[in-house]
Formats: sequence, C-alpha cells, structure tokens
Amino acid sequence: MTESTVDTIAPSVEATGAVSPRKVFWATWFGWMLDGFDSSMYAYILVAALSELLPASGIEASKANIGIYGGFLFSIFMLGWACSMVWGWAADRYGRVKIMCWTVLVYSVFTALCGLATGIVMFALFRFVAGFGIGGEWAAGTPLLQESVPENTRVRLAGWLHTATPTGLFLAAAVTLAVGSTLGWRGMFLIGILPALLIAYLRSNIPEPAHSASRERPSVKALFAGDQARTTWAAALMMACIIFGLWSSNFWAPTVIATKLVAAGATPAHAQEMGAVAGLITNVGTLIGCFLVPSITGWLGSRRRTAVLFFIGGLISVVVSYEVAIEWLNSLTLFMVLLPVLGFFTNGVFGLFTIWLPEMFPSALRGTGSGFAFSMGRVLGAAGPTLIGALAARTGSFPLAISMLSLIYVIGLPLIALAPETAGKPLAK
Repeated sequence: MTESTVDTIAPSVEATGAVSPRKVFWATWFGWMLDGFDSSMYAYILVAALSELLPASGIEASKANIGIYGGFLFSIFMLGWACSMVWGWAADRYGRVKIMCWTVLVYSVFTALCGLATGIVMFALFRFVAGFGIGGEWAAGTPLLQESVPENTRVRLAGWLHTATPTGLFLAAAVTLAVGSTLGWRGMFLIGILPALLIAYLRSNIPEPAHSASRERPSVKALFAGDQARTTWAAALMMACIIFGLWSSNFWAPTVIATKLVAAGATPAHAQEMGAVAGLITNVGTLIGCFLVPSITGWLGSRRRTAVLFFIGGLISVVVSYEVAIEWLNSLTLFMVLLPVLGFFTNGVFGLFTIWLPEMFPSALRGTGSGFAFSMGRVLGAAGPTLIGALAARTGSFPLAISMLSLIYVIGLPLIALAPETAGKPLAK
C-alpha cells in the first residue's frame, strides 16, 4: 500500500530533477526501523543481561534489583535520547542527510558495544551514547521527509513513517525468538552494528531537500520568543507525556510476562521467548495505529482531537491491560489479547506527532524545534522507567506500578489545547 502510493508520485518529482519521494521515504523509513530494532532489544534480553552484569558488578541479581536497575538503565538510555537535541540544531545548519548519517553511525556502534560490556557501569555508558544517536535520527529524518515530498502526500507519508519503529520492534522480537537463545544477549547487541550499512546508501542517493537549501538561520532563542514559545513548550510537554506513558507501560510487557512466568516455575529461556511473543503482538496493534493515523486525523479534521482520542485511549488501555487483566484477574491470556490495543494507543500516537510536530515550526527552526521538543520530552519522560522499577520494588507489583503512572495521560490532556491546530495548512516555509 505504502510503496504503491509513493511510486505513483515519484515520476513527476523525478522529472523536475528532484529526488524521488520513494527513495526519501524508504531511506528514512529504514533508518527509523533499524533504530527501533536497536533500541528495543534491551526489553527482550533485560533479564538475561542483568542476571550476568549485576553479579559481575558485585550486586545480587534478585527480582527487586533487576526491576530497580532495569528501570534505571531504561532511564539512562532515555537521557541519552534527551541529550540528542543538539542533532536537530546541527541538521538545520549542516544538512538533514549528513546529520542523519552521523546519528545512524553513533547508535549502531554503541549498541554493538553494549554486547562487550563487562559491568553495569560500562553497560550504562554504552546505552547512554546509543540513546544519544537514536534520538538524533528523529530530529534529522522527520524534517528530511517532510521537506522532500509533495504537499499532497506529505501528511500520509509522515504518518506512515512511524510504522518503521514498530516494525523494528517487531523485528527485534522475531530475531529474539529465532536466534536469541543461540546468540545470547551479547550476540543480540552485537548485531546492532548492522544499521551502519545504511550510511553509504544515504550519502550516495539522497540529496538535501531544496525546501531547506537556502534560508535564514535564526538563533535558538527564537524558539522561546513570542507565540513560538507557547508552541515549543506545548510540544515538549506533550511529547513528555506520551514518552513517559510509552516507556512506563508498553515496553514493560515482556518483563512483566517473563517475571510472572519465572515465578510460576517456567525456565528463563521460555520466559524470554514468551516476552518476545508479547512484543510481536503489541507491535501488531502499533502498526495498525500508525497506518490509520493519517486517516483518523483526516476523519476528525483536527490534530488536537486526534491527540485527545489517543491520550484517553492510552490511559484506558494501560489500566485495563495491567491492573484488570494481570493484577485483578491474574490472566496472562487476557493480557496478551489486550496487548494490540495497548500498542495501538500508547505507541501508535507517535504517528500523529511525526505529522504534527514538524508542522509547528518554520523551516529554519524545524530540526531544532522538533529536536528540542522530542528531547525535552525524553528528559521529563525518562523518570517513568525508574519510577516503575522503584514502585514495583516497593509494592511488589509491576502491573500496579504501571497502572498508577498511566495518569500521565490525564495530565497531558490540557496541554493539547495549548498547541497550534495545523490541520489543512501547508508545511511552513
């Protein structure tokens, strides 16, 4: 569906000497897909990795410690993402394609280095830098796509772009199922070097978008002046809510299942496999959400109304999946059935923001503004996984802790009204 749509618009653009939208879409899509693969492997091999690294660092690999340090390492990774706001500034000044290549190189190399870590501190450092690289690709890749394709297909392609991330998560789960027990957690991280192969293609096939070729370069201070300041902070705080919500719910599903199965007497290998199955199921819902986001925004005729739908859906799906299915009913079967709904709302919402966020900023500030909003959102959202680990250790229940923190979506609802409504408007020059 996506390929045929992109192919139909390619000839007219190529005839003008511009790059084919098909090439830009798929180059950006594969970059995102591979960073989704690299970033999500940790969720599937968390228990195995920490079971080795904690004792190597003189720490008992107990259930409580795995929860605490697992959450802490999630947050370290997200703080690396948060520091990546510099990539957006660089993309505005030195080029979308050039900076995207650098982000791919950084996250590939440091994901692979995680597989060589000998202790928890070294592992945390490598996770931090890998997050720094992965976070930068959003700030460079999203403006690259939006500025390189025709206006009549921009919203659709921007929305579909986020299907790359759940595809990467899906691939990570599939690889874990297929060869995870053979490669071990170290081997899984080492194959994270593969995205670096994308760099040669990007450099040789994708030019800088003409839309951003010649423009003024205003100071970063312009993000926080006049009406733009309200937009910048509204975008950042909304991103904080959905990042907090995602990393405090969706990505804990494999760990919740693995720990529950191990406690019931299952082998660690079987528990890891079932965690990977949970990831596959969840990402089916995410993919459906991302495919439907452009249609939903068109049907509702409003970016704001679409955001409200996903925020409320995120809250309900988290509470029903974790508190009702796991905590009250103790039903892993029902939990697995609900996972696609969880993925649809908590992760599918990012498809909306690949459309909406770049529309909030003028071209000269698009990378900087998008990068700041996404990265500042990660700074605030990074507290989520650590709080989950701490609350789970205190209450003895991951599902209860996750359900408590899903209230972040309620906090986010008033922020939606502060963001500009951009539906029906062309991308700002």
